[in-house]
This record gives sequence, structure tokens and C-alpha cells, in this order.
Amino acid sequence: MQPPRTDPGQGRDWLSVLIDTRSSLIAGMTPEAMAAMLDQAQILYLRRPRQVLRQGEVARKGYLILKGRIEVSYIDVDGNRVLAHLAGPGEALGEVEQFSGRTCAATCTTLPDTTVMVFDAALILRHLPAALLLRNLAGIFHDRLIRDTRQRSVAMFYAAEDRVRIHLLAMTSPETPVVQLSQTELAGFAGCSRQTVNKTLSALRAEGIVQMGRGTVRVLDRARLEGIRPRPPEGLPGEDPRHVPPDADRAPPPDPGRPDGAGEGMPKA
Repeated sequence: MQPPRTDPGQGRDWLSVLIDTRSSLIAGMTPEAMAAMLDQAQILYLRRPRQVLRQGEVARKGYLILKGRIEVSYIDVDGNRVLAHLAGPGEALGEVEQFSGRTCAATCTTLPDTTVMVFDAALILRHLPAALLLRNLAGIFHDRLIRDTRQRSVAMFYAAEDRVRIHLLAMTSPETPVVQLSQTELAGFAGCSRQTVNKTLSALRAEGIVQMGRGTVRVLDRARLEGIRPRPPEGLPGEDPRHVPPDADRAPPPDPGRPDGAGEGMPKA
């Protein structure tokens, strides 16, 4: 018996939802192939948080997000937990492990009210030509490389308050200005204390840039949030940690306000 393709609670047609997500994993797949894939896939609605993938364990399935969010976290050898990414609709998790046969690189936990399409490598290959799949996986790896490089730059060159604002920009968009996460979770992404997050959000709310709800943050003025000039992190008195001596082997880094080093403001998400 095939699992339902609609959410009984909302009567949604998951084919149209899947098309709207513009998932990178299945880019180039025809609507007919998507419909056939959904007929053979499991649609899983998770009202409460659940670990769907666990770091170091075998990934028996992959998960493509149709609705909601999945938190990606990593635990180092000392037991420190790092929030690495907050995945949204259209993103796939566990696909690398499905096609590589390796264990999970991180732990993935759904946020409340998340719906996913459960898949394995055989299901994707059944409905997507191998050449398209290879191109799509390469595109996914490229996007993740850019994201990881950007996050490293943010961690190295920006003060805590600016990291909070940058992560807010990365987790939202003009189309989806609301992000569902607690201040503790945002502190984990920004690598700072919850008190710093609360202070930063309160200041942004007072300026009318964000609106805070129960477990949510809504960006009201994205242009102003992007336009806030970052300040350097604290270092030795009179020292800017971003400065590179003129006689160093490499050239001074560009102004981190813009990817191309021109102008001011926060980096674009």
C-alpha cells in the first residue's frame, strides 16, 4: 500500500509543493517523473522534533524537505555541539551518504511540523538520469563549499552582534522573512551567548528592523539589516584582527562588507 501524497491535515498536493521547492537534488526531473517518484516514496509528517540522521551512523534513507526545517548539528571529539546549518524546503539531507555509502557526517533533527519525502539512492536513480544527478550533486557540493567558506569568514572577522545579524539574513529571505528558532539556537549558530542574542534582537526590534514572536523572528526591514556596517571583533588595544601586515606573503583581505571588497554593509546572504 502506497503512502498518501497529501497531508491529511491540510489536503495538500505534494507534487505541486515539490515542484515549488525547486530542489537542487532533482533539478531537471520532469513533472511526470516527479509524480511517479512521489507514488513510490514515503511522505512523512513529523509534528514533534525527531532525529532522522545521526552522526557516525549508517544513513538508511535520505530526506527531502517539503515543508518545515531540519537542524544540522555536529559534535566534535570533546563533545562540543555545533549548529552547522538550518535546512529548509527543497534541501535534501543524507543524499551524500546514500550515494557514497559512508556514515552520517552530522546529526539532522527536524523542527516541529516538518514534512519530508523519504528516499534512497535507487528511487532517485529510477526517475533521474545519472548525468543529471551527477550535475546536481556537483552543484550541491559547490553551494555547500560557498556556505562553509562564508561561515568561516563570518566566524573569523565579525563581532558577535554582527554574526547574529548575518545569520538572520542567511536564514531568511524576502520571500520567507520568518525563521522559526529559539534564541538559544541562534546563539549556537552565531557562536555567542544567549544574552548577546537577546541584546542584539532587542536593539533591532527597537529600531523596527525585526519582530520577535514565540520561538520566531521576523525580518521587517531587510534592507536596513543588510546595510548595518559591521565592526571588527575585539582584539588587542588598537589592533584590528582583520589587518594583514604589508610585508606579509599574502595581500590584505578585501573589505568584508561586500564579497568583492567594494562598499559597505553586511555580506549578502
